[in-house]
Amino acid sequence: EELMRSLGDTKSFNLKYLQDNHGVTAEVIESLYDYAKFWFDCGNYGAASEYLTVYRQLLGAQGTEREFYALWGKLAADILLQTNWDAALDALNQLRDAVETQSRANQFDPLQQLQQRTWLIHWSLFVFFNHPNGRNLIVDLLFQEKYINTIQTNCPHTLRYLAAAVIINKRRRMLMRDLVRVIQQESYVYRDPITEFVECLYVNFDFEGAQDMLQKCIDTIKHDIFLVGILDDFIENARLTIFETYCKIHNCIDIGML
Repeated sequence: EELMRSLGDTKSFNLKYLQDNHGVTAEVIESLYDYAKFWFDCGNYGAASEYLTVYRQLLGAQGTEREFYALWGKLAADILLQTNWDAALDALNQLRDAVETQSRANQFDPLQQLQQRTWLIHWSLFVFFNHPNGRNLIVDLLFQEKYINTIQTNCPHTLRYLAAAVIINKRRRMLMRDLVRVIQQESYVYRDPITEFVECLYVNFDFEGAQDMLQKCIDTIKHDIFLVGILDDFIENARLTIFETYCKIHNCIDIGML
C-alpha cells in the first residue's frame, strides 16, 4: 500500500517498473484482484474500488477476462458507495466500451453479447437515476439500436425507465415517436401505467384516459426505487405533454378538460 501511494502520482507506477525495481510479479498483481474482492466482501467498497482501479492500471488494458470482471466489480463498488456518481458513471462508460470491444473481437458470442448488454442496462439504472445528468444519458444509451434491440429481446420491462426519462426531458421529446413505436411493438408482452400513459396520449389521443393513467403512474412511481426521486418532475411534465398534445389537435380548448 505504501509503495502504491508513493508511486501513484509518478510515471513509474507501471508493471514494468515495478517488476524491474521492486520484484513485483504477475502473481502479486493477480493477488491485488483477490485483495480487492476481499474488501468488497467485507463491505469496504471504497477500498475495493481503489484496488480494482490499480489492478486495471497495472495490467495496462490487456483485455484479459479478469480485467473485464474487475470493471464489473468497480462499477458495483462505486454504486454501493453512493457517494461519487461521477466515478460510477465513468466506470459504467468504461464497462460499456469494454463490452463492445469484446464483442467486436468475437470474444462474446451473440448470446453473451445480449446477456452483457442486458446486465449493463439494469445496472445503469442505479447510475442514471442518481447522477445529475443521468436523465439525458439514459436516453442517449438506450436509444442506440443495439440497446433498443436488447430491450425488445430480453428486458422490455425497462421501457418504463426509458419512457419516464423521455417524458421528463423536454429536450428529448423529439424521440417520442420512436419511443411510441417501440412501446407499441412490445405492448403484447409488457405494459405498465407509464407505457400505457404514452399510448393513451400519443396513439389513441385519449385525453381522459391519459389523465386517469397519470394517477396510476403516480402510484407506480412512488413504489419504484429508481423513479421515486423524479415524481414531481414526472407529474409536471406529464401534465405539460397532455396540454401540448391537446392543443395541437384542437382548435377550441375546453379548459375544464385540462
